[in-house]
Amino acid sequence: MSKSGDQGMVWHDNTGGKTTKPKSLIQAISEIEQFSVAEMNSEIPEGALPQATAFSFMEVGLKSGLFSGLMTAVSTPLMMAAGQKLIPIFGEYEPSLFNQIFSLALTIAFPICFGIFLFMTLTQSYAGNITKRAIDYLAGGVATGAAAKTLLFVILYHYVCFQILDEDRVIGALNLIQALPLIGLLHLDYKMIFDWIMEFKLVLIPSSYFMIFVNGVFVVIVLMALVIGRYKTRVRKEFLKEWE
Repeated sequence: MSKSGDQGMVWHDNTGGKTTKPKSLIQAISEIEQFSVAEMNSEIPEGALPQATAFSFMEVGLKSGLFSGLMTAVSTPLMMAAGQKLIPIFGEYEPSLFNQIFSLALTIAFPICFGIFLFMTLTQSYAGNITKRAIDYLAGGVATGAAAKTLLFVILYHYVCFQILDEDRVIGALNLIQALPLIGLLHLDYKMIFDWIMEFKLVLIPSSYFMIFVNGVFVVIVLMALVIGRYKTRVRKEFLKEWE
């Protein structure tokens, strides 16, 4: 991009006719920030962002949405199990209030912080023609990825609860384990193991609904960023028109 006389910013392709496609979230954010700065001086034609490049923003967003909350998906059942005193928190089966809050914070930290990061970035960007298009594709990919990930784990938790950890299946598996020669030497309390598994599976359904809530908050944060960013852009445009 370069500035020519009083005509504002003029878009030039520096890659011999090939636009740069973002490969990561940070690169996509950087591209959006560059678009935003350029369009504050002069709107860039929408054709300057080809469809293939626009889809690359969606691809980056989709991957980020899919992988952003994997830690939450894994840690949520553990947090719920700790709340039911099935597993210890920091070595304690009777966790203090601080330990419970800390466990909750660890579970929701990444998706919420990721959402806030996107919120801060997108609300500060001037949403001109191609900036708005890039943001739409990125945010759409992030929201779609988060929704797909949530649906996947909700189905997985329900399947594990009602199919894999079915009482008859668990009893059959424990009987097979008990029949193994070396395992029999350990003198395990299979009744206690069975009871623990039956109690643990009860946390899977609440865990799935907790994931829906957390990822719902994440998606709402991203959508709020789109609305606020466009509102701020419209206000800026109206302000500039008054002073022309």
